[in-house]
Amino acid sequence: MKKTFLLVFLLSISFISFSQEKMTNQSILDLINLGFESEIIKAKINSSSTDFDTSIDQLKILKEKGVSSDVLALMIDKSKVAVESGVFYKRNEKLIKIEPSVFSGTRTNALGAAMSYGIAPAKMKSYVNNVSSSNKVESKNLTFIFQFDTKNKNDLGSGNWWFKAATSPNEFALTALKKKNNRRELVTGKIRGITASAQMGVDPKKSIKFSIEDLGSGRYKVTPNINLVPGEYCFFYQGTIPMGGFNNQSIFDFSVQ
Repeated sequence: MKKTFLLVFLLSISFISFSQEKMTNQSILDLINLGFESEIIKAKINSSSTDFDTSIDQLKILKEKGVSSDVLALMIDKSKVAVESGVFYKRNEKLIKIEPSVFSGTRTNALGAAMSYGIAPAKMKSYVNNVSSSNKVESKNLTFIFQFDTKNKNDLGSGNWWFKAATSPNEFALTALKKKNNRRELVTGKIRGITASAQMGVDPKKSIKFSIEDLGSGRYKVTPNINLVPGEYCFFYQGTIPMGGFNNQSIFDFSVQ
């Protein structure tokens, strides 16, 4: 009787000692070594903050040390972290998000087209306020990370729909922005007077090619194929525009130092 009471007491003390810390792989092994059953361990996981390593190698080790399949499944579920979507750039191995800039307006140089009797196309120019982006990057070893939301592709009603609608960096053009007065401009389309045809998007001749590496789970590493000289640049979405009055009014802009 005394031994049973002592065992329960010691287990209670050990269990309480875990209440103030994050549950880790080692925590699971410690609880198993103390004699706790799977149901108790799962209850502890559900009531605690966690920091599990559920890589293949670690799962193999845990399985070999007696962790049950239902506990492993719960550990995997708890280790799923909501991934923030968007475009990021690397600075000292840290990812920094590029907040998109909104166009302040769009103009068409109809006068130039008229003077050429419609032979020259009228350019549609969109403007962004300020002559320099708040996103400052260095040209050396410049890489970007595109993280797409693979779970909420149909939720276009909130946030940046043009990014939510995309599935690959191939749907974006990397191009330079031209400084003019106190703003930056980008040619986002052309209209030909003779044929009345419109061409939307960035001119391929003005696009900067980049390499794409698929990292899995909607994440891509994007690297410009050339060293970008100091100046203003942006990623501009030119993929399929969904029905319902949507139009692309923003860019992921950055300034190369």
